[in-house]
Amino acid sequence: MPADNKKVAKNTLFLYFRMILMMLINLYASRVVLELLGIEDYGIYNVVGGVVTVFTFVSNAMMAATQRYLNVYIEQDDFDKTCEVFSSCVLIHFVVALLVVVLAEVFGLWFMNHKMTISVERMDAAFGTFQCAVITTAIIVFSLPYKAMIVAFEKMSAFAYVSILEAILKLAILYVVAVVIFDRLIMYSILYAIITGLITLSYIFYCRVYFKESKLRFKGLQMSLIKELVAFSGWNFLGNTASVCLTQGTNLLLNVFFCPAVNAAKGIAIQVQHSVDQFCTNFQMAQNPQIVKLYASNELSEMHGLVFRASRLSFYLVLIFAVPIIMRADSILTIWLGNPPEYTSVFVKYTMGFILVQSLANPLLTSSLATGDVKKIMLIIATLFCCIIPIGYVALSMGASPVAIFQIQLGLYVVAHVLRILIVSEQIHFSKMRYLKQVLLPVFYVCVLSFFLSYCIELLFLNTIFWTIVFCIASCFLTGLIVVCLGLSQEERVGVWKFVKGKIK
Repeated sequence: MPADNKKVAKNTLFLYFRMILMMLINLYASRVVLELLGIEDYGIYNVVGGVVTVFTFVSNAMMAATQRYLNVYIEQDDFDKTCEVFSSCVLIHFVVALLVVVLAEVFGLWFMNHKMTISVERMDAAFGTFQCAVITTAIIVFSLPYKAMIVAFEKMSAFAYVSILEAILKLAILYVVAVVIFDRLIMYSILYAIITGLITLSYIFYCRVYFKESKLRFKGLQMSLIKELVAFSGWNFLGNTASVCLTQGTNLLLNVFFCPAVNAAKGIAIQVQHSVDQFCTNFQMAQNPQIVKLYASNELSEMHGLVFRASRLSFYLVLIFAVPIIMRADSILTIWLGNPPEYTSVFVKYTMGFILVQSLANPLLTSSLATGDVKKIMLIIATLFCCIIPIGYVALSMGASPVAIFQIQLGLYVVAHVLRILIVSEQIHFSKMRYLKQVLLPVFYVCVLSFFLSYCIELLFLNTIFWTIVFCIASCFLTGLIVVCLGLSQEERVGVWKFVKGKIK
């Protein structure tokens, strides 16, 4: 079964509409929230929310299992089995949501009260924010099977439509927070939890209307299937534990050793990272079901080509925006936020490095998940990523600056990708030399040339708002031109040219 390129393109278009809308709203909202809450409360919101997010690694592991099994049985056109998988996953996620609440209330609350750096006068607000974060996280966990169902059926337009509602609601709460006389941090947390609930109801309603498979059938569920889903998630659980260590674990480390302002800087950097990351995440979301389906149909050659293409194009999509951001981070942050917290600029630069490496890694991870044999890759990569906590703790204890955490994390990302290539190449039987020639070398040449030429033209522009905007546009255009000329295959260049000609006509 060849990849359905037309469906992939259509779904990518919907996801990009969603991404652009949410990116603009989130970037604007981040500036307004920072102004409304102040640096200290913004830092508290990020780190307190991170305490709760630590306990979502179980649900993230189950999300991957849900996605994989739904794709397999949809490809096999097995309606009953698809229904059984979905109902089983909803039941499991409900239990996981309860588990997250219990763990957060017991261990998370203790950590917040005894280990985190929060001023005494803001502890009550932090407690209220924590409780709202617990509710929000539980709702998100429960919604994951419904999102997985939408992705499995490749109905990406649903995400675009729901995002319009989400964008309107996010803008509305900014106005409410600005005019209330109640504690703004608590009010923002409450309203955000309400929005999360409304968005989850929207996904549930969409699935119930458009997918018969989403009708819950708890009677007659096979324990063997539930055990299989949990077992598959067991090793993936390790991978998500490591992901939590890299994100929220480092956030907590920074809070223990530094003030909430450093967490505010990291929170802003993560906002930028998330916004840029959406350019490849949405592209890969449209590709992932095709990768799983090609493996299920034993079309390995077609699968290899799709994985390599997805890796390269994902990297290019990030690179186009990462180059000007890295080159002019200080000016961009000043235009966006006015007076960003200390360390924000350097944090942003390192997060661009994170997503450049991770953009190459995600298609390989999807390939490994498609095989169902994730034990080796999760065990090795998870062990490596979990090292960030002890290494970071030792470094900060010896007086290292907050930047050291980001330097260590980037190094781990690079080592992990090398290991990922070695493992996945054996699982789906592709040539490492072919991966080097078709993925790593092209992205290396494009990356080096893009930064070199952008640096050359950067010297021509003054450090003002107008010339920063001009430079960013010029850099994006230049990098895109380099990608088309050097980074694409002949077939891909012909496809791009046909697309441009069609739009012009």
